[in-house]
Amino acid sequence: MPSLWRCQWPEEPDRQAVHRALSRWLDTEHHAQRKPWSWVAGDADVLIGLLDDRLAERLCGGADAAGLPVAQVASVSWAELRSGGVRESWQLEFVSPVTFRRGNRFLPWPSPSAVFGSLRAGWRHFGAPEVGDLDLDLRLDPLVVIAFCGTSRTERVTVHRQDSVLVGGFLGTVRYAIEGAADPQAVDALVRLAPFSGVGAYTTRGFGGLRKPAE
Repeated sequence: MPSLWRCQWPEEPDRQAVHRALSRWLDTEHHAQRKPWSWVAGDADVLIGLLDDRLAERLCGGADAAGLPVAQVASVSWAELRSGGVRESWQLEFVSPVTFRRGNRFLPWPSPSAVFGSLRAGWRHFGAPEVGDLDLDLRLDPLVVIAFCGTSRTERVTVHRQDSVLVGGFLGTVRYAIEGAADPQAVDALVRLAPFSGVGAYTTRGFGGLRKPAE
């Protein structure tokens, strides 16, 4: 069951420090390509998304050992996500830079195929088997951007101890609509999953965080 947790931080959250702490608490497979957790920083707290129920106990235990208050603020079942409504368009608000990795490049444009490909991969990897897959063939290019407002941002991110990379990302809002053959309920399910999973690359480093859309 996807869930969101708010953890108070003793100071303004630092990207590297938060990543290091949450990795100690939550990483069961350090080198896994996809991980069932993500986070985004607030002013004095961190909002953590979990896609695996088993991580909740690890999160609470790690936070408690570090003396950091943590509380669950939202949860939803995979079946509830799957039974979403039908809309004409969907708006995603990226509250931390969203980026997509291609080789050694980090691409800042939240194209429909990149965003919904990331979300669909998360659904397929971590979703409840009994709920099943979503019918959304992105090879047919069924989604378009109909409005956006934001900016690109480049940050230097430390990885592998002292090594660092420049990461370019998009920060702002994007509205998507169907322009082709796509199941609106499948799109809606992925949009509703987004705040729990994050979008794109480096979601365990605080990138690709979203604000929960209005129901």
